[in-house]
Amino acid sequence: AGIPVSMRCLKTNHISAVMPDVLEAKAILIGSPTLNNGLLPSVSAFLTYLKGLRPKERIGFVFGSYGWGGQAVKEIEEVVNFLGWSQPLESINIQYLPDPEELAQIKVTGKILGEIIQKEA
Repeated sequence: AGIPVSMRCLKTNHISAVMPDVLEAKAILIGSPTLNNGLLPSVSAFLTYLKGLRPKERIGFVFGSYGWGGQAVKEIEEVVNFLGWSQPLESINIQYLPDPEELAQIKVTGKILGEIIQKEA
């Protein structure tokens, strides 16, 4: 959709280095695989910091993967709801690895999300 994107890996970027991008963004996409019935520790720490800052009026989108539990997406959605962000599309939660059909749907979802973000900007 031609939207500028800043992608940040929480494993290699300190949370304080990521937050300036978050505070300027119209939309924030957050993802995590489920690990031990919850979030990756780096994503959990990021969400705790984010809840403290409480950025308002954002578009949120949540995605993740799981083996048997799938709780990570639910936990991220709880924070997005707490922050009051709009969630125009249903979260994506893939079991194991996405198959070709799921990958195609993810691409469609990304295009639709891009169009929504452009309209909001």
